[in-house]
Amino acid sequence: MRRWSTPLIVAGVVALALLAAADALRGHGERKATAESTPTTTRAAPPTLQEMLRREAITGFVVYSDVGCVLHSLILPRMIDDVVRTERNEPFERCRFTEGGGRYLDEGEVPSPDGKLVARCQDLGLVIVSELESGIQKHAFRGCPPAWRPDGRLTYAQGDHIMEGNRVLFTRADLHRAARAHPAIAAVDRSVRIFVHATDLAWMDESHLVATLEIDVEGGETLNLAVLFSGKVIAGVASNRGTGLGHWVVSPAGSYAASENGVIVRRDGGTIDPPQNVPDGRAVAFSPDEQWLVYVTGVSTYLIGTPRNSEPGRVIRLPIAAQDLAWDAISRGSAIGPPIRR
Repeated sequence: MRRWSTPLIVAGVVALALLAAADALRGHGERKATAESTPTTTRAAPPTLQEMLRREAITGFVVYSDVGCVLHSLILPRMIDDVVRTERNEPFERCRFTEGGGRYLDEGEVPSPDGKLVARCQDLGLVIVSELESGIQKHAFRGCPPAWRPDGRLTYAQGDHIMEGNRVLFTRADLHRAARAHPAIAAVDRSVRIFVHATDLAWMDESHLVATLEIDVEGGETLNLAVLFSGKVIAGVASNRGTGLGHWVVSPAGSYAASENGVIVRRDGGTIDPPQNVPDGRAVAFSPDEQWLVYVTGVSTYLIGTPRNSEPGRVIRLPIAAQDLAWDAISRGSAIGPPIRR
């Protein structure tokens, strides 16, 4: 029986949390002061990055993995960067990670909304559900990948349908109907067979599910389609030839879901492509206020204004070579101790 031994993050000390909170207050205050100041004819020097972040009230506690897979903590807007260390004072290493239960977990380990359970895929095509703290296995289901509904129910893909626990949530016919929404398939004759299976799932709220479908057309190419379901109704689609639509990240309030390639799906079904002047991305995250999409390329990190921003599509570059990133309003961790209880 496996016991979880994920090291605790040595980054979220109280001082850092206080710094993040103070910066948040200062950022909002400076934005108000800037708006109320009178114009001047003196040409001001271009703002520094920190000044720009303060002016835009871009604040919070960021954890990212560098090119060597070492985790760093970063306080915005001050850009205070420290290496995250384990209890043994060794650099904490994770190339790609997820957050849950006050810990940073391996990529593919999906924590439940309450942080008590974790679901992960095994090589045999099984979803294993275990207690996060003890590692005690609770359930096993045939299929992958898993995704938790906000109320804690587990869903997962199983061949050409999507399951919730032991019942079928989306049938083969449901997924085939959704696949026909792909522009390249809509005109294909119904006599041509297509094979559909879900490769990624993410819940925006209790009724809105984003599913990435891989579609194999008999005698043709493999296509990639993201479908937003509202209940069983197809509320929106985003298509792509080949791969790229997947590894969805949902914004804190569930207003948006973003693919690792920067495509944003709104809860109303609309889609937004990343700006054309940014390089290909490898990971995304949202700011706590949902005003910014963080777009990680491995060389630089970009903040892209979402529709909640007063300047949607605006781009701010951060000189951070990151592989993965998570952004909280304040630090959730503690220097040494048991996992944080929410």
